[in-house]
Amino acid sequence: MTRPGIARFTVALLVAVLATTACSRPPRTTLLLPESVRPSGTLGPLAILPSNPHYFTDARGRRAIYLTGSHTWNNVQDWGVSDRLRPFDYDAYLNDLQRYGHNFIRLWAWEQATWVPWTEERVSIEPTLYLRTGPGPALDGGLRFDLARFDPEYFLRLRRRVEAARRHGFYVSIMLFNGWSIEKKGENPGNPWNGHPFNRANNINGIDGDIDRDGEGKEVHTLLNPSVTALQKAYLTKVIDTVGDLDNVLWEISNESHPGATEWQYEMIRTVKAIEARRGQGHPVGMTSMFPTGEEGNTPLFESPADWIAPHASEIDRYRDDPPTPAGRKVVLSDTDHLWGIGGNPRWVWKSLLRGLNPVFMDPYEMALRGIYPAWPARSSPAPEWDDLRRALGYARAVADRVDLASMVPMGRLASSGFCLAAPGREYLVLVPFPGGRLRRLAALVQRSAAGSVRVDLSEAPGPLDLEWIDVERGQIFPGDPVSGGRPLELRAPFVGDGILHLRAPRRGAGS
Repeated sequence: MTRPGIARFTVALLVAVLATTACSRPPRTTLLLPESVRPSGTLGPLAILPSNPHYFTDARGRRAIYLTGSHTWNNVQDWGVSDRLRPFDYDAYLNDLQRYGHNFIRLWAWEQATWVPWTEERVSIEPTLYLRTGPGPALDGGLRFDLARFDPEYFLRLRRRVEAARRHGFYVSIMLFNGWSIEKKGENPGNPWNGHPFNRANNINGIDGDIDRDGEGKEVHTLLNPSVTALQKAYLTKVIDTVGDLDNVLWEISNESHPGATEWQYEMIRTVKAIEARRGQGHPVGMTSMFPTGEEGNTPLFESPADWIAPHASEIDRYRDDPPTPAGRKVVLSDTDHLWGIGGNPRWVWKSLLRGLNPVFMDPYEMALRGIYPAWPARSSPAPEWDDLRRALGYARAVADRVDLASMVPMGRLASSGFCLAAPGREYLVLVPFPGGRLRRLAALVQRSAAGSVRVDLSEAPGPLDLEWIDVERGQIFPGDPVSGGRPLELRAPFVGDGILHLRAPRRGAGS
């Protein structure tokens, strides 16, 4: 069919759809509004739920807390080109994320004051971790750093932003170090090491983090230089002094450090836990994907002393399209930052939920893109092309809130789609993917029998089950007639598009 022919066919289908829907009576539905999701509790710091380590819990230790949300590169430190900083509207940012129904934010940290790997442009980052007192100029023309003096503006801002997130019902992971602050990451044109405080040309303390003198600072994310390690541990103490009393905090050691940083990350994890233990505190500590990825893949993350991890995708670990069920006793945050860089889609959100993962989105937000990297000028409002994914995260949290998540585990074998979260005999969540593209969806709106279907093994649920369908693209809940379990059943969605089937045994005391 030619392009004009496809266009005429599409228009004809749309006319037929409008005629059909105008004459049909809409089914009874309720809305799955992200705004209706109850705020996360902040009754003490999060801890791994002992009975179901796919999730965190709070001080009560009973309910599973499903974390999902997004993050953007400049949500703590302001960025600008040629020293023209653009202040980040953090209050508007929180309001946007709350509107989408998120409950988690990853707060970024950049160790350098100037330059990033992916561009030769002079990118400035403020506030910095250390005061610039001089004497003498650094490589970027500003005063040299005094590594004995932290910049109070940075830590005051960090405190205020964590507190503001808490008031809005958000948990935050606080990034402590950043692998994109110390090296070019391959053959990239920019070199952030030239703007790093541990560059010997940039501080007044005689610290030289570039032991092999190759013009990059990979060594500062190792244990090779005891003076650097001591400074880093002093910095950890300062951060914990600043926000360690707040119960919505998680720690992230470093974003995408190089594979040689594994033992250094393990030492930093142990250090954070030791500092907090001495103070009677304890927040979850995380280790996230390395970049570039090493031969061991995600194994160093799973073998680490971390409480939570964020792995990368590979041909073996297909977190993008067929995510593995987590093994062991670590909570897994599946972050698009380590899977695509910039990417993801709503179906990925639902697959992650039903495999026991907590999905997180690397959101360009107001930043324009050059490939998968942030570019300038920034946008004046959040990028609309990612709204479906942002909404899906909030919808997934709303669905997680409707079920007894603490009792449910991934059991893909029970569903023909391969994606099922279940407490066998009591409750089931099943992905019902719609099998087709845009034209097939249009045709299916006319031929309602073409909606998606799924076969579910309910052999362990011999009694009646209440049923509801969740249209995950439009955020609508369709109540269905109860079904009798005890056998496999083929069930078809009452709408066109991806859906979730929710089956639950009637609660005790409920009337018929």
